[in-house]
Amino acid sequence: MSYNKEEYYQSHVSAWKKFIKGGLIITIGIAVLLILMAIFLV
Repeated sequence: MSYNKEEYYQSHVSAWKKFIKGGLIITIGIAVLLILMAIFLV
């Protein structure tokens, strides 16, 4: 198995994009949950 710099770079970029997208979705979900809790518990 040979080392392909471009292929490695593209897989790395793809993994980071998925990680950032997932983190953003989770962050927004937690914010919405906290807002709903504040609305319904007051």
